Amino acid sequence: MIDSLIIHAIALSANSGISVSGISSNSSQLFGLLVFLAIIITLRLYRGLNGRIYSTARVLRTPIIYILITLFTIFLSGILNATLESTLLLIPLGTLLGYAYGTKVSFFYRNNFLYYKRSPIIMIIWLVSLIIRFVLEILIPLNQTGLLIIDLLLAGTTGILMGEALNIIKKKKEFKGPETPEAATQF
Repeated sequence: MIDSLIIHAIALSANSGISVSGISSNSSQLFGLLVFLAIIITLRLYRGLNGRIYSTARVLRTPIIYILITLFTIFLSGILNATLESTLLLIPLGTLLGYAYGTKVSFFYRNNFLYYKRSPIIMIIWLVSLIIRFVLEILIPLNQTGLLIIDLLLAGTTGILMGEALNIIKKKKEFKGPETPEAATQF
């Protein structure tokens, strides 16, 4: 759901006259962006607090989509090649950080389905990064330095999400739950 919202917003921004270097002054675009941001934050908080049904594809889908969005954003930002390469290096560095610090995953059964809850620290880092990214694009007319800061932030947090996803898959293999989901409901 959230993944399709992000892809839809990128398509809308590409077709609505929003430039890569900032949001145009159209108040309806600004309002739409703020509503979009509020929806993403609400969905992320809800899923973070209540958990999500586990599947390896579901765990990996979100960070892969964010990596593609990050690459798309970075390549369209018009930054210099050396800066571009250093920005892209933050994805693997963030992956290592996410793998190291994204250890607070928990698994549980609900209605015979295995659920997982992500690390609250990673969720908070991602939400704060998302808010900062949108605030910078809305409030500050972007120049090369502003674009670089946003791209560095986006690349680093994307890597952290990927590292956390890899850690979730690892922890799932180590999860020692009941043999059957039905046994979990008897506790």
